[in-house]
Amino acid sequence: MNRSIRLAAGAVAALLCLTLAGCRGKQAIDLPAATAETAQTAETAQTAETAALPVVQTASAAETPTVLPETADAGRSYVEETLFIGDSNTVRYMMYADETGTAFTSLKNNIGVVSMGVGDIPTLKCEQFKGDSQMYTIPDAVAKLKPKRIIICFGTNNLKGSSTDATDFIVSYQKGLKAITDAWPYADLIVSAIPPLDQQRENTNLTMTQVDAYNAALIELCEENGYKFLNSAEVLRDQATGWAKKDYTLSDGVHLSKEAVTAYFQYVRTHALLTEDRRPQPLGTIPEPAGVPLGLISSDPIAVRGAKVPVEFVVDGNGSISGARSQMVKKGGTCSTVTATAASGWRFDHWSASIGSAGGSASLTFTVPSNADAGGVVVTAHFVPDEHDHVFAEVEGGKVEPGCETKGSVKEKCTICGAIRERELDALGHAWNEGEVTSQPQPGVEGQRTYTCTRCGAQRTEAIEALQQHTHDFSEVVDSKNATCTENGYETRKCSCGETKTVTTQNALGHSYSDGVCTRCGAKDPDHVEHEHKFDQVAEEKASTCTEQGYIVYKCSCGATAERQLLPLASHQYKDGACVVCGAKDPNAHEHIFDQVAEEKASTCTEQGYIVYKCSCGATTDRQMKELAPHNYVGGVCTVCGTADPNYVPPPTDIPSSSGDAAVPPVTEEPTTETETAEVPTDTPIE
Repeated sequence: MNRSIRLAAGAVAALLCLTLAGCRGKQAIDLPAATAETAQTAETAQTAETAALPVVQTASAAETPTVLPETADAGRSYVEETLFIGDSNTVRYMMYADETGTAFTSLKNNIGVVSMGVGDIPTLKCEQFKGDSQMYTIPDAVAKLKPKRIIICFGTNNLKGSSTDATDFIVSYQKGLKAITDAWPYADLIVSAIPPLDQQRENTNLTMTQVDAYNAALIELCEENGYKFLNSAEVLRDQATGWAKKDYTLSDGVHLSKEAVTAYFQYVRTHALLTEDRRPQPLGTIPEPAGVPLGLISSDPIAVRGAKVPVEFVVDGNGSISGARSQMVKKGGTCSTVTATAASGWRFDHWSASIGSAGGSASLTFTVPSNADAGGVVVTAHFVPDEHDHVFAEVEGGKVEPGCETKGSVKEKCTICGAIRERELDALGHAWNEGEVTSQPQPGVEGQRTYTCTRCGAQRTEAIEALQQHTHDFSEVVDSKNATCTENGYETRKCSCGETKTVTTQNALGHSYSDGVCTRCGAKDPDHVEHEHKFDQVAEEKASTCTEQGYIVYKCSCGATAERQLLPLASHQYKDGACVVCGAKDPNAHEHIFDQVAEEKASTCTEQGYIVYKCSCGATTDRQMKELAPHNYVGGVCTVCGTADPNYVPPPTDIPSSSGDAAVPPVTEEPTTETETAEVPTDTPIE
């Protein structure tokens, strides 16, 4: 795979909050968002809704979506037949116990290597087996353990900042997965999400941005290669903050706490992949694992421990621990004191440590062994109930019903001390019906009866003894047909035993042709020579125009006619630049140049004049109208049309002279145009 995956942190966070979609046209994913209930412990995580889910039945891996959906609780047996592979968080599965006091995994189904990254899967020799001095790589160890399914979780030790480019990570992971499936191709392979980090992590260079991008790339990897993806991040992650839930990691902010591992395994059981066992049988001898040596990898790829290792104090039974339950302490150093306090009806029994030894008193100051690694140390306070006989009652919602072929389990709690145990329930076996004959026996041939399970629908078959041989007597005719030109005649005869036999009574008759046609069935004679038409006479004709194609129809001397043959369009008949038939313009016609005056009329104040131009060929333009001429005003009136001058001012009359005796002689006016106005003489005083 060669890809560059860069996703925005917000988009990836939304994706892993389970608004997921497909890979590639491949599959649409729609899972419910995480709820508060899914983060609780194994006792409280079983909700009414989960309890109501149907009993888990086997299915093919191809029928199951890439991201495993919620199922009914598959029980403890599902975990025990699963091989868990991973880094130091996988190691912690063996350090913690469930409420029954049973470790979540054991050396038989756990290959956990502290500080290991995906690149080491094909090559790092890490697993040992009892009685065998050789070390084995994970693929080789898987081939020896022969598991039915694998849940693998790597990636934390490959984190290195906030880059969302998952290319190198995915290439390495794919190589590791291929090496495992090549070594043992019979197991269902499930890739578990990289667990979330705590917001208060010790190494702040580790980011959820990169964790989310890597997980999104893992979904795509699974989709493309047919693996399944366990989206365990949805139960470990606080959807409000995007980081690990409170108290779900140790003080380094990376390693999972007991609360987180408890929630993780409840999620594993309720997102189960149950398929038919594909392993070749019998499995043969499976060697007993001795585990991974301590300190196999001395480096710290994600720089979370330095000289210190995480120490966690946990409880087995009914009691509590006071003091710091999660501490970071140097190798060889001592932890701060913690004290174990038993609950009512219980008493403190002893301490135990995953590495090293612990004391027997309730108060403990634990010394970290010098050979501790980044996986840390889990110190457990063991409480036992006061002397009494347990009275166990079934825990509500704690029963996983067995199937016909799958085991179930029941969780029970002592009504006196509260101790919890989980019992395995045997598979029910199939409830076969009376069966149905699906193939009748024949003489010398066995029949078959098919039985169906009334619980799960599975089927099995059983042979029915063959009938004795006998001599057939095919004397009863049950079907017959006369011969035709092309088919034989036959009879179908039946024996008293029910078997039938078909025999030919007459061969096909063959055709009887006359004038090229069979007189029985009407088939044409392929060898008959028909009259050959010669279409050389005109039967009908229509001439083409420049707008419509004409046609011609020829006929044979026998009267048969050929199909119409269309004639090409006729040419246009141009005259004066246009076709006289259809009016189409002649593209080669003379181009007019109108540069000579053919006719002209001057405008008056009441009528527009015009001008007409002509070409040298004699063609003329349309009239071009001129503007009206202005009025010719004299004495306030147009001399042409008589229109009054709106600007006319009449001259004054009877103006006395300066002596007061003589009158002013009249003024003689000159004609004016429409734009001129009369002026009052200024050489005569106005009284």
